[in-house]
Amino acid sequence: MLHAASSKPLPSVAWNEEKPAFNATNAACEAEADLRHHLSLKFLKSIGSSTGCGCGFRHAMYQNGDWPEIWFRLDPDTRVQEFDAADLAREAANHEQLADYLEAQLRSHNIIELYGCWEGEWGEPTVHSEALTPATLREEEFVFKERVRYILSADPIMTE
Repeated sequence: MLHAASSKPLPSVAWNEEKPAFNATNAACEAEADLRHHLSLKFLKSIGSSTGCGCGFRHAMYQNGDWPEIWFRLDPDTRVQEFDAADLAREAANHEQLADYLEAQLRSHNIIELYGCWEGEWGEPTVHSEALTPATLREEEFVFKERVRYILSADPIMTE
């Protein structure tokens, strides 16, 4: 699941079973305490895609200190062989909807934090932080890395 944190409440976008798409709901209470280790801003949202969770966004799982899935997601020939064209189109649409939502929120927020992990693994340590802009998020090569804290802003910023 992808989670967002902000200094002011972010709007909710309801899950629609008949037309699955981007959604933003209040973070699960059982996750909140652990998410506070990763996200410093006050207001939390769980961000989902057409799959109902974060799996519909381009993502890579953290394995043995790295994200080995990224290489085949970025190689055009491998991507065509490994991923169905319809799945790639859905992922692209999910990223566009997420970027649109976040870009709109950045008009009234300086930054928004994002963090993704598997449900129930909220207590696992953050690997590192990366800066992100909506434009970067829209790039076909962008892949969310599991257990990375993203600091989203309208303009590029430096991170640790």
